[in-house]
Amino acid sequence: MNQAIWLSTFLLFLWGCRGGEPPVQPSVQTDRSVDPTGVNTEPSWVVDEEADLDSEPSESLLSATTNASGNPKKSGGDPHTEIGMIFRPDDTRTQPDEYRLKAVGIHKYESKRLVLYSDIDPEIARTLPPVIDQAYDSYVDYFGELPPARSRADFQMTGYLIKDHDLFESAGLIPVELKNFNHGQHRGQEFWMHEQEYDYYRRHLLIHEATHCFMTIMPGLHPPLWYQEGMAEFFATHRMNPDGTVTFAVTPEDSRQFIGWSRIEMIQEEVAAGRTLNIDQASNLGPVEFSKSRSTPYAWSWALCKFLDSHPRYQKRFRELGNHLVGKKFFKLADSLFAEEKMLLAAEWDQFARQIDYGWDFQSNAFQLGDGKPVPDSATFEKTFNAQRGWQSSGVLVQANVPYTITATGTVSLAAVPKPWISEPQGITLRYANGLPIGRLQAGVLVDPAEGQEIITTPFEVKDCGKGAVVRFQNSGLLMFSINDFGSERSDNDGEYRVKVTTQASAP
Repeated sequence: MNQAIWLSTFLLFLWGCRGGEPPVQPSVQTDRSVDPTGVNTEPSWVVDEEADLDSEPSESLLSATTNASGNPKKSGGDPHTEIGMIFRPDDTRTQPDEYRLKAVGIHKYESKRLVLYSDIDPEIARTLPPVIDQAYDSYVDYFGELPPARSRADFQMTGYLIKDHDLFESAGLIPVELKNFNHGQHRGQEFWMHEQEYDYYRRHLLIHEATHCFMTIMPGLHPPLWYQEGMAEFFATHRMNPDGTVTFAVTPEDSRQFIGWSRIEMIQEEVAAGRTLNIDQASNLGPVEFSKSRSTPYAWSWALCKFLDSHPRYQKRFRELGNHLVGKKFFKLADSLFAEEKMLLAAEWDQFARQIDYGWDFQSNAFQLGDGKPVPDSATFEKTFNAQRGWQSSGVLVQANVPYTITATGTVSLAAVPKPWISEPQGITLRYANGLPIGRLQAGVLVDPAEGQEIITTPFEVKDCGKGAVVRFQNSGLLMFSINDFGSERSDNDGEYRVKVTTQASAP
């Protein structure tokens, strides 16, 4: 096995999950605004055929079947006990004496998927196991069924929700090697977490740790840490609905509904401090980065997984990674799935990371592309751009260090409630988004990788235009335009600007 991969896997085993640092009922739903089904087409537990089975004896092949609805379902057994079958590892969870624990104030709460031991308020504690029952169904919907147990028992986890750490330690419920964990820790089918100040974040951390138990229950080479932590945060970001159901993997719309989470604020602070992570940096977050911070790596990992899973251009490919939770195939696919659009992905991620906010609309902010053609010398180009969309292609390829005159006319309506904001291309200075007045025209260049040029600035270079400007770009590429607004507020915009682009040589 590749030495770097082996070392990474070993570090992950030692690391487990420390839980993100907070600043930090029945029926299942999952927020899938782009693809409502979210159904896998391959088993998550299949190991690629090129896996080194001698050095990875725990990696085993599994065949996919279909359930009554025609959706893929995983099943299998142990090649050492039944030919062609594999089982998930034996259930080795601790079985405490619940009566002895009850005498010291630790109570047991049980549902189909979770046994919870806790010393918190019983009225709160008894509501938590049903949340994990619903979360489990969302895991299956996304990753597929786990292999069966040898006993054919349902998969169940044990969680320890701890208010008095010393009490749990004296009761023998915290393993010695885990006694100093910070927020949450998982191992096999068990997890441990400390009581949280806020109701939302208590459930969030509970779901986060349960997600780890599901994703890592099968032994072998697991995905990199950014994906493991990002997906745990992805599912844990949830909404309690009035009818008692839980919606997982939501796009947070209002910070007041996610008290204690603050991942978006963490990223905003990092960006403001000049520490924006590009796509390569975010997808290489590992044990070293997570050991240095109990907060920001979780925020960036969540943002990356949420971005790729929600973006209409990348969602299908990203979800394919979820079919490979064990083995080397994940690493190969992570490198190849987005290779053809690497520059575009880097540009869209950069804009998302720099402008991230509650209620981000992935559909309207996706780059609108088209074939580009060079602008001849002394040529003029005109096109309209819609206020409901984010960055939109002009269809024009511009050259580096060539001056272009850009002028714009028209009016747009930004938002409808409580009343429309009417703007011209120079923008409305009473309200700012992304450091500029809302409604202000911006130009950007998506670097053309075919040019083979060295990227001087970023994969997406932005220039402020307003109603008129002469601009030079440091990179050649596709010219795009956007009407500045918050990423969560484009859907009720109306109107368009008409933009004229002229090479400096032909400008009047």
